[in-house]
Amino acid sequence: MLDGKTVGGLSTRGPDETPGREDALRLYTVGSAWFCFNETRPGTLDTGKLADFAILDRDFMSVRVEQIGATASLLTVVGGKVVYAADAFASAK
Repeated sequence: MLDGKTVGGLSTRGPDETPGREDALRLYTVGSAWFCFNETRPGTLDTGKLADFAILDRDFMSVRVEQIGATASLLTVVGGKVVYAADAFASAK
């Protein structure tokens, strides 16, 4: 989404049509909840909402765009429960 290309490298958008990192993250979180008509429970970390989040192995906001696809979750929490834990977080499960 951030480079305006398909997985195969074909350009589909120009720089003025490509979202920034904050907008892309919002589209994948809040936007996905809205698209499923379920924005009252998931999508954001707020009181009374589901505690779904992931701790990633790199900083999405600063890593080179080419490296985002190799990002892995170190800890994934869904509905307030640990559903995946790797390495240092393995004892959290």
